[in-house]
Amino acid sequence: MSKWWFKSEYIEACNCAHGCPCNLTQIPTHGGCNAVVGYNITEGECDGVDLGGLKLGYVASWPGPIHKGNGRAVLIIDERASAEQRAALAAIGAGRAGPGGCFEIFASTMAAPPEIVVGPIEFEREGKRGRLKFGKIAEATVGPIIGDMGDEANARMLLPQGFIWQDAVIGNTETGRAKTRHVDFKLDNSNAFFSDVAYNV
Repeated sequence: MSKWWFKSEYIEACNCAHGCPCNLTQIPTHGGCNAVVGYNITEGECDGVDLGGLKLGYVASWPGPIHKGNGRAVLIIDERASAEQRAALAAIGAGRAGPGGCFEIFASTMAAPPEIVVGPIEFEREGKRGRLKFGKIAEATVGPIIGDMGDEANARMLLPQGFIWQDAVIGNTETGRAKTRHVDFKLDNSNAFFSDVAYNV
């Protein structure tokens, strides 16, 4: 087990209704869960290896509620990372580095270890807008929730014991998609979250 920690900007785009019932221990809106997630690591370390300034992508799909398993995932490692940094991020993201965030927990719900890909990661975040792009694997464009009167919703969700995040702005996934050998889905006007996370800190 590794000794690791990091602080990161976080964007999540998923297929549930806004607010995502999964966070309230409820069944996903459409029965299963599909998500594109990005981490922009501001500072961190794994067994003495510096992780600050790197990015990490996580794409996952479960046919039913996450806790019932049979999920598939793709872990995208920042192509700018050194060999040591790639190994550290792969261990963390695949849940092999031990507790912290969602990684070890999600690993226990997968039908197989995640596919690990080294490639370009684009992570943009400004206010209630953001964009993720992981090469040709996945992408998502996120913005504010716009009400019937044309106003932007100003909503947050607090999860004091949340293992992914504890305080997040709720947004809208305008468009999104992912396609690999085992993961294939699209997102359209569904849930999104913006947060700042700190694992093992």
